[in-house]
Amino acid sequence: MSTATDVQLLTHSRQSSFKACRKAHWFAYELGLRRETDGKPLRMGSAYHIGLESLANLEGLDVAVEKAREYYGNCPQSFDQYEWDIECETVVRLLCGYVWRWANEPLEHLAAEQSFRLPLLNPDTGKPTPLFELAGKIDGIVRLQDSRLAVFESKLLGEDIQPDSDLWRRLQIDSQISMYVLAARRLGYPVECVLYNVTRKPTIKPTAIPLLDELGVKIVLDREGNRVKTKTGYYRTTGDTALGYVVQTRPMTVEEWGDKLTEDICERPDYYYVRREIARLDQDLKEYEYDLWSIQQTIRDAQKTNRWFRTASKNCDWCSYFAPCTSNFQPSDSLPDGFVFVSDVNPELKG
Repeated sequence: MSTATDVQLLTHSRQSSFKACRKAHWFAYELGLRRETDGKPLRMGSAYHIGLESLANLEGLDVAVEKAREYYGNCPQSFDQYEWDIECETVVRLLCGYVWRWANEPLEHLAAEQSFRLPLLNPDTGKPTPLFELAGKIDGIVRLQDSRLAVFESKLLGEDIQPDSDLWRRLQIDSQISMYVLAARRLGYPVECVLYNVTRKPTIKPTAIPLLDELGVKIVLDREGNRVKTKTGYYRTTGDTALGYVVQTRPMTVEEWGDKLTEDICERPDYYYVRREIARLDQDLKEYEYDLWSIQQTIRDAQKTNRWFRTASKNCDWCSYFAPCTSNFQPSDSLPDGFVFVSDVNPELKG
């Protein structure tokens, strides 16, 4: 538990956790309770960012791919190896597609993975609080083709990223963008906007591949396992659920899946990759400074009273802490399955 003399770090992730559900914040940032293995969205996002950082540092696509594959080096025993390899190949092919998509629109990267730890200032007096510091890691600082500087923020998302999607409206009020513009300027970069660099996860999936005989004909078996012929004496090539006729298949190989994804990327690159400028006015940043000050005060109030109320909603089903929350887990209890206590509650700041 934090004390009044601790200097705590207020990251975007911590702010989001506290605003979404104070109980989840208590688990994650007060107790340091975390899942032993990251969930799939976090794994893919981390591996993809490692690759993008390598590209920003001009290490080349081969190195970026190698680093992404290294992230997936060891499959946990509780995971399916095939699914693990498919996930890795997805990240690799998205990286390759990224380089191809933006090959003719290069950016000058002035900084990559720029960490910061700054005083959290009272917006009225300009004085810092001794209790919190503003901390985070900016994906990059880039120079645009018209010479303006911009915060470069990359995301790997599973939602619609087309120009008319709700994503872009939501980003107009996104606090992470405000935080990074504020931090970049205080670090000495006179950025004028954020260049939001989005990659969409594929909605297509690996498919089953029909088994073929020596003549290249699909194999269809009946309920007894006998190969089915048509009335004309030819082997049947289609299934029929009512009759119990099943086309024999095998899983798509990892390489076949990668080729399928690459083909889809080439056919519709704008479905997968979008870049758009997001503006932040001085008044937006001032409003965010007041938000920050209010958030840190509210967190301290919760710490002093040790009261962390739940925010129950349909989002609970996807919350990492649903199981310990609904079982009223306490620090003195045995650890829930799949969880560990960590000493570093801000691992995203490493490196």
